[in-house]
Amino acid sequence: MSTSLNIGQFFGKVSQRWAADSVVVNRLVHTQPRALPSHAHQAGFVSLMLQGEYRETAGFSHFGYQPFSCVYHPPGMDHRDEVGQAGVTLLTLEFKPELFDGMDFAAVNLRPIIDLSGRRPAWELMDLYQRISCAANDLDIESRAVALAFSIVRFSVRAPRNLRSLQRAREYIHAHFSDNLTLAQVARAAGVHPVYLGQIFRQEFGETLGEYLNRIRVRSAAGMLANSGLPLSAVAADLGFYDQSHFTRVFRQLTGVTPGMFRGEYAPNKHATALQH
Repeated sequence: MSTSLNIGQFFGKVSQRWAADSVVVNRLVHTQPRALPSHAHQAGFVSLMLQGEYRETAGFSHFGYQPFSCVYHPPGMDHRDEVGQAGVTLLTLEFKPELFDGMDFAAVNLRPIIDLSGRRPAWELMDLYQRISCAANDLDIESRAVALAFSIVRFSVRAPRNLRSLQRAREYIHAHFSDNLTLAQVARAAGVHPVYLGQIFRQEFGETLGEYLNRIRVRSAAGMLANSGLPLSAVAADLGFYDQSHFTRVFRQLTGVTPGMFRGEYAPNKHATALQH
């Protein structure tokens, strides 16, 4: 039987929290490995992994989290989580469904589960976290949190079709994202014509294969920047960017900050102050 959790309730330790009327930001910590029972949250929420090991099964979707993986969960969706040996630290944004009461429901889609890893909402959540940690004013934080929640539920008007060819293409990119990939290579792995793959991928996911590749690379770069002292040139080379300038340009385009700024301000261990409100 699934357990129903109210807003602000989690199985792990909520080490930090900021709350307003309909939105809550939590820093959630599990220090020990454990398998969590099936449960659902009454509020919709976004979880972003800062560090650790974490796996999740939600509906028919399976997520193996990496640093800065980010997933939106609709209200009431049953899911099961597994914390690895290293424990896990998660940043979450919760919002009550009634936040959108009175709005045109055509503009609000609470239902699909959405992988936001490397997308703009994930980096906006990191920015929100940084602002809270730096004690920005509450009205500014609440306004940003509400705007972020709305942008997330509007992100996907419909869920992409679960086409096997698209799944194979994404799996191939994840396995080879540091290589100099071509459309023909990915299409061959997916078992379809390159022209068809390019068209159907953009139609279903709202981005090109190249844009998807950049998101995967930038997410991986964020993990390296936060948890290693590698020079930016080495990070760029390891992840398949042409050079440091190309890396900086793509990273800033997707996250809103340069790699150096991210390392200095957004690393998970940077902000140890409480998010109390």
